[in-house]
Amino acid sequence: MKLASVLVAAAVIGAPLAAVNSGLALPQEASPQDVDYLNHFRVFTGEGEPANLEDIVRAMAGAEAVLMGEIHTDPVGHWVQTELLREVLATLRVGYEGGALRHVALSKEMFERDIQGVVDEYLQDLISERLFKAAARAPRHYDEDYRPMVEMAKEAGIPVIASNAPRRYVNRVSRLGRDALYDLPPRARSFLPPLPYPQPSDTYRQEWMSLMTDMPMEQRCDPPPGGPPGDPEPHEGVGAAGADTASVRARRPETPPREGTPPGMPPAQEAPAGMGAMSHMASFMENGVHAQSLWDASMAYSITTFLEGNPGALVLHMVGGFHVRNFTGIPEAIRHYRPSTRTLVVTMELEDDFRTFDPEEHGGIGDFVILTDRSLDLWYARNCLEEGREG
Repeated sequence: MKLASVLVAAAVIGAPLAAVNSGLALPQEASPQDVDYLNHFRVFTGEGEPANLEDIVRAMAGAEAVLMGEIHTDPVGHWVQTELLREVLATLRVGYEGGALRHVALSKEMFERDIQGVVDEYLQDLISERLFKAAARAPRHYDEDYRPMVEMAKEAGIPVIASNAPRRYVNRVSRLGRDALYDLPPRARSFLPPLPYPQPSDTYRQEWMSLMTDMPMEQRCDPPPGGPPGDPEPHEGVGAAGADTASVRARRPETPPREGTPPGMPPAQEAPAGMGAMSHMASFMENGVHAQSLWDASMAYSITTFLEGNPGALVLHMVGGFHVRNFTGIPEAIRHYRPSTRTLVVTMELEDDFRTFDPEEHGGIGDFVILTDRSLDLWYARNCLEEGREG
């Protein structure tokens, strides 16, 4: 759906939000850290025009599915997501269609479809948070990254959709191919979209192959320029200075947390090597794009199923950026399952110069593009400095 059409539909929104730098009202309980985040991102339209978070909330009024592409280790992006959810609950639920309460749901990539019952039990206060996080296989940094959004949804009494395919079945596709899903028993297949799920588009396939070609086969732990947040001095032995891989990290397929390897790629030590392995390499690269597409299809099917059962609803879906960037991946799968769905794509990108929109790099990758400060990215701190890290 074109942004202009969304903005026309957004005319139903009532009073404007307070303008504080970003255009978004700060919560009264905002901490100094929260306030500082306001100076570490900029919002643009997909055409590069300056915008703010208020503009995004207004545009949401004309959408049914808002797809917010994040970088999982970006604290600024998670703060932005939380504030947008807060404003949607405060504004759209009371300001849509002349005051009618609009049904809003939060959808999360990191929750898999087989634990929907666990999520529902927690939202209904039937189980403790400790047991919820264990049973829901919450990611390692759930408390910092995603808990504020889930708790906000719980307080507001809105659903949280566990939208993703279980990783064990995505792994099966990456090893054996998409047809291997037909061997699963009916209960296992009930956690997946109907088979066969959509094939990747030619554009999406090319995006995937390009990223896989550019991605290092081994995790690099070269200290970023200036050191990671909270760790200004490089740690001895972490890694020597080398090629900057930050730009590859920022646009790599964003896998659900706790997994550093994209779905179609085995760990580095298992990657095929040598001339005799070329056919095997081609096989797992092909399986990889189908594994990625299974994630896209599962999330799209979860979103559209909810919309079909709740006419007039709005779903805010939080997901890794590759799944929605350039309107491929999930947007394509949503069109497959429910062609009439009005979508709004908000893509977040880490940049050294987050104040400058580069038309060649950022143009058209979303209805809105939010550039965030790469210097605050926690990838290095989480993957290279934390005790017990993998790799």
